[in-house]
Amino acid sequence: MLTDLGRLGNRETPAVLNLLVIEDLAMAVYLPVVAALVAGESLGSTTVTVVVALAVVGAVIWLTGRVGERMSARLDQTNDEVLLLGVFGATLLVGGLAEQLSISSAVGAFLTGLALSGPVQHRAQTLIAPLRDLFAAIFFLFFSFRIDPADLPDALLPATGLAVATILTKLATGWVAAGRVGAGAKGRFRAGTALSARGEFSIVIASLGATLADGDDLGTLAAAYVLLTAVLGPLAAKNSDRLVPRRLLPTATT
Repeated sequence: MLTDLGRLGNRETPAVLNLLVIEDLAMAVYLPVVAALVAGESLGSTTVTVVVALAVVGAVIWLTGRVGERMSARLDQTNDEVLLLGVFGATLLVGGLAEQLSISSAVGAFLTGLALSGPVQHRAQTLIAPLRDLFAAIFFLFFSFRIDPADLPDALLPATGLAVATILTKLATGWVAAGRVGAGAKGRFRAGTALSARGEFSIVIASLGATLADGDDLGTLAAAYVLLTAVLGPLAAKNSDRLVPRRLLPTATT
């Protein structure tokens, strides 16, 4: 979304990206805990799962620092086809291993991205962008097949409450984080709106609870919630400069 809106060079963008990275890393701890609770595992088993997740994340980050530059240099010497297959294969491998260790595959993909640096990183971003958009569309399409549209109206009220709470807390988080990097009122508000859209992690959490007694209701609620934030978040981000309260503008610059 930041790319589509042409905001990668904005002052507040580093704060937004840092928060998204922290969210991904937090999921490495949160998702194993939720999975263990849903499965009814004991405190000891849950603790072991979390420790393993943290150890794997730490090991991958350490390994990235040791071999990342050499791997990037090697990949940069290849043509586009080999680079695409190499990055795509590494992402699938690390993502699959992450899933086997009860870590989100999204975290695994993020850790793979950490290993790329320099010119090869920009080449990989250009090559993978169409695949990213395609797989994102397929992900949400297959999730939609599990939802009965007739059930969405019943989940609309609680989903709206969750969406409002999410957007307000994200606005506050973005406001504070962007302020720490020197952004003005408009920039701080842009940061909050850029964080508002929610997606795959909400669906992952709902899928973990699919086997519970109210699993179907949870999936419907997640679908309604993601739909609302997926529509409201980008709209708010696009029009953030016009939505920022006027009383904030005289005391800060963009």
